[in-house]
Amino acid sequence: MAKTIQNTPAPSILMNSMRSIGYSFKTALADIIDNSISAGAKNVYINVPINDDNLFISIIDDGSGMSDDDLFNAMKYGSDRKYSETDLGRFGLGLKSASLSQCRVLTVLSKMNSTVSGYKWDLDAVESSKKWDCIYLESDDYSQIPNFDKFNKMPEGTMVVWQNFDIAFRKSNGRVREYLSDEVDEAEKHLALVFHRFLSNRFKPFRIFINNDPVIPVDPFLEDHPKTDTKKSSDLTLNGEIIKVQPYILPHQSDLSAEDIEKIGGIESLRGGQGFYIYRNDRLIIHGTWFRLASANISSELLKYGRIKVDIPNALDDVWDIDIKKQNATIPKQILNNLKKAVSDVNSRSSEKSTKRAKLTLEKDNSKIWNKSLSKNGKEVYYINKDSEFVRSFLDEFEDSDRNKIINFIDVVSTAIPFDDIYTSICNKRNETAITDSQFDSIVVEGLAQFRRIKGIIQKSDEEVFRVLTKNEPYNNSQVSNRIWEIIQNEK
Repeated sequence: MAKTIQNTPAPSILMNSMRSIGYSFKTALADIIDNSISAGAKNVYINVPINDDNLFISIIDDGSGMSDDDLFNAMKYGSDRKYSETDLGRFGLGLKSASLSQCRVLTVLSKMNSTVSGYKWDLDAVESSKKWDCIYLESDDYSQIPNFDKFNKMPEGTMVVWQNFDIAFRKSNGRVREYLSDEVDEAEKHLALVFHRFLSNRFKPFRIFINNDPVIPVDPFLEDHPKTDTKKSSDLTLNGEIIKVQPYILPHQSDLSAEDIEKIGGIESLRGGQGFYIYRNDRLIIHGTWFRLASANISSELLKYGRIKVDIPNALDDVWDIDIKKQNATIPKQILNNLKKAVSDVNSRSSEKSTKRAKLTLEKDNSKIWNKSLSKNGKEVYYINKDSEFVRSFLDEFEDSDRNKIINFIDVVSTAIPFDDIYTSICNKRNETAITDSQFDSIVVEGLAQFRRIKGIIQKSDEEVFRVLTKNEPYNNSQVSNRIWEIIQNEK
């Protein structure tokens, strides 16, 4: 007769495996702050090292704190506490997995009813004993913990301390403090965006401090700007739960002050921040993507002022594929068409805003890589046409975030063209700019790849596909087209 037996996982193997599930420093730090918010904290104090003598990072909050039993349970992998519908946690793994993804020693102290409790996970000790040995801290041990004096002055709350940064050591060739300093700078930007709705809540104040400096929230929707176009919100029902959808169209860049640019998170965020913003209980999960609901040319330009805020409850975590790290999500098929319509509406308004400012365009031909327009002072300006068939087919191969980086690079290249030098060179030499051998070879290789893509789509003869290809730059160059056709014939 079948029977059940205990099959306990090896502690050191499991703990080390959980370190590698994909937390970055900033997402790990955000996961700790999730717990502080769930505990009702009004303030979170992050302290980072200022010298090499005692490298640690502490996160202290003034939340409700935990009893000894509750803290011991919280330190368990897969803690079995009940989660409410407003909790930011869900899996009972975040505190341990997030922390130990960055360090080898995790210490947690919590104060409740004036009583301090403390436990520690030390990976070296677990690997040595090969047991789930969580270290119980006596009151005499507390004074040895970094920042205990600051924590102990608080009436209640919790302190998380990270020590022994082995991964940082390997990544930085031993320059751990400099590495952590850079990571904290990047994390500050991340926290300012992920928790911006908490940080800007006037009715329920919440603040994050890094070495006593407050984290200033980012406003990806510029909701207070008079020229932000806030569209009508809508409610979608999924499995009996309500999903709220709120589109925004940002002001045109020329209507934004330096302060507005800073508030939105920098000039890169104007285009790079376009897309969906998925929130779970006001906490940002994923942003800056259209989930491939917009084609490359639309997302790059016509939608660059568009943002769509989507609020989901944590009861739909499984339907949205929310992962442990709370940094990925997938749109459920049941509401895909509704969100496609939201993208279409935003595209219509955002493109209208873009084209109103494009009246100075002299010529726009999407068969050409380069187009020409007039600047505000009436001078002709040449720019790379991001809507050209060549650029669009290239961008289609990338995810939204990568496309935006490439488009930013294209814009920089367009503005850095040395027109005067080119003009002088052409006048002196009285000839067209020649294609180098390496450029020629690259264009031919890419042209052949384009030929195969087009043929796979339209299913026409080689001759018809070739005519479609060579209507566009740079394949309309006679030398290039002749070489492409020669290779096509040789492949038969």
